[in-house]
Amino acid sequence: MSFDLANAVGDVCWSPYSSTVFAAVTNDGKVYVFDLAQNKHEPLCEQRVVKRAKLTRICFNERFPIIIVGDDSGGINSLKLSPNLRKLLIESSNTDKEVKGDSPAAVQRQRVENLLQSIDIAP
Repeated sequence: MSFDLANAVGDVCWSPYSSTVFAAVTNDGKVYVFDLAQNKHEPLCEQRVVKRAKLTRICFNERFPIIIVGDDSGGINSLKLSPNLRKLLIESSNTDKEVKGDSPAAVQRQRVENLLQSIDIAP
């Protein structure tokens, strides 16, 4: 899979709570959040964070639904994820083959396997 954000990418980070969610920051000051289990071709969220700086770093908080982004002018911004972007692992989609008693890690492995089996070439 490849993604074209139409601008230079400063950083990319996988979510610590979902095996199919990642975020990217670009030189035009935007944050993109993708969930490959929901849509493999379009971001779930696209948000301009700064106007005159390039975003260079991104990091998910491991305990709370917060993303931290840094820019090339030394600024740091904290973004709270909206409720639809911070669903917990246990709330699995219809594509998850969840068996009673499965661990969250097993559910995430199954989600990635389902994703890899469903990869297509064109949108």
